[in-house]
Order: sequence, then C-alpha cells, then structure tokens
Amino acid sequence: MKRILALAVMLPLAACGPYQLADTERQVAELGAREIADRSQADYVGCSGQDSDKDGYVTCTIKDRAAPKAEHELVCAYKSRGCKRKT
Repeated sequence: MKRILALAVMLPLAACGPYQLADTERQVAELGAREIADRSQADYVGCSGQDSDKDGYVTCTIKDRAAPKAEHELVCAYKSRGCKRKT
C-alpha cells in the first residue's frame, strides 16, 4: 500500500518535466532547421528532442560552412515548420 501511495505522489512530478517530442514533431523541427541551413549555406547539426519550457519550440543548431567553428542556434516550431535565429 505504501508503494502505491509513493508512486501516486511521484506521478505529478513526472508530468512537470520537459515535453518529449514525438517522431513527427522532431521531423517538422528538423525540416525547418535544414531549410534555414540550406538558405544560409550552413550545415544542419541537430535539434533537441524535448521542449523544456513547453512553449512549442525546440533549439536546433546549424554550423557555418565558411567558418566551421561558428555554430548558430535556431528556435524551431515542431507543430508547424518554421525557425528563427535564437537571440
């Protein structure tokens, strides 16, 4: 009985964590980041797989081809395709 009660107390804490993106959501964010990378003549590095503040956006990274050490962060929506530079 005590175990069940302990699990019931911990359950709300698990719901407060970051939102894990579904495969389709991750693909939408990735497509947006890849489009920006192509237009900017940069290489796509990757997108985070979770939305920590649950605002509908994830952070993606692209790398400048002219200056390979220069990485830029983008904020990409995962419900509809679109990104902007992170300020």
